[in-house]
Amino acid sequence: MASADSPKTIEWTDLMPEEDLRLLENMPMVDHGGDGMTADQPATGLRPQDRDLAGDIDAAISRAMNDSEGERTWEDALVSTRTREEFDNTDIRLPGFVVPLEFDDDMNIREFFLVPYYGACIHVPPPPPNQIIFVRFPEGFQLEALYTPFWVSGTLRLEKIENDTALAMYAMDAKEIVEYTE
Repeated sequence: MASADSPKTIEWTDLMPEEDLRLLENMPMVDHGGDGMTADQPATGLRPQDRDLAGDIDAAISRAMNDSEGERTWEDALVSTRTREEFDNTDIRLPGFVVPLEFDDDMNIREFFLVPYYGACIHVPPPPPNQIIFVRFPEGFQLEALYTPFWVSGTLRLEKIENDTALAMYAMDAKEIVEYTE
């Protein structure tokens, strides 16, 4: 049993508002072999030849930047900056992958993005901003391979951090970083 002083272990979906999670759960399925949609996907104009998906996501980004209200779609959830206020100043523990941002001459990583899947922000598009955590770890740590997952523990805060790599809506002062084991 966890003590009162131990961090709360959470999952990535815990950081998403319920509406964003619901929208992403209703995202159309993609078939990478055919016309882009699975056979069981209803013909709702979501086929690549029927819609400009890049334009849809650009429109969602514009809506998010302007805080416009109205009917939200799964495209909006892909770029959501909405957070869960109850996690502000909460000690948490979360597994994820490291996207290095700042390191010293000895290659000790001091600042990084923690993301839910390997390759995010580097090889594939970044997750929604409410699924990225900017982590500060002044003592630094060594990373042998980007595909190595870690448990990161520390105090989570609602803080917007933006750079050339990604936009994060959460930040953490890490207290412990250990290689992931179940």
